Amino acid sequence: MTELVYCATPSRLSNLTETIVDYVAKEGYAPLHPFLAMPYKYFEGGIVGRNKTIEYCFRLVDICPHFWLFGISEGTLEELSRAQSSDKIFRFPFLHFDPEWNEFYQNLASKYGDPLANLFPIQRLTKQN
Repeated sequence: MTELVYCATPSRLSNLTETIVDYVAKEGYAPLHPFLAMPYKYFEGGIVGRNKTIEYCFRLVDICPHFWLFGISEGTLEELSRAQSSDKIFRFPFLHFDPEWNEFYQNLASKYGDPLANLFPIQRLTKQN
C-alpha cells in the first residue's frame, strides 16, 4: 500500500502545488496537500478561517506517516511542531522548492526557536548561506 505524505507548503508557494504533488507521486507516495484538500477561498481565506484551518491541517498531519517540508513559513513550522510530537518519517525538500527558506527561518526563529535542529543539519546550511 502506498503511504500518505503530508506536503507542508507555505501559501507563498501555492503556485508550486501541482509540481510538489507530482514530485511526491514520482517518489512513489500518495501526496496529501492541504491546498488541494482545503481550498484557500473556502478555508483559510473563507468561512472556516485560519485558526480552524490550521486545526484541520494538524488532523491531516496526524494521519500521515510521512511529513515533507517544502518551504518555511509560520504555518509550516506549526505543522512541523505538530509532526514532531509523533513518530513521523521526515524529508526536507524545501532546499529545492523554497529559495527564500533561510530568510523566513531566521525571521521566525524568535517565535519557534530551531525546530529543525534535531531533524536536519540546519546550522551547517545557515552558515553557508
